[in-house]
Amino acid sequence: MATHKSADPDDLMTASDAGRIIGVSADMVRLLARGGKLAFMSTIRGVRLFRRADVDALATHRARKKRAAAGRGR
Repeated sequence: MATHKSADPDDLMTASDAGRIIGVSADMVRLLARGGKLAFMSTIRGVRLFRRADVDALATHRARKKRAAAGRGR
């Protein structure tokens, strides 16, 4: 029997996972992080990890911005 774990806001994910949620490439996630739009932490090996809550917040913000722009006829 499969069990489903609900998403914890403190879950960590890679740039690829974050990109799937936000709807952009992993490279774009890294650019957003470098530009200060998405908080991250780095492992000792330099891998960027992103908190689920931060990724969800950015995805929601981008979706609202996109809907607003569509409503203005852009």
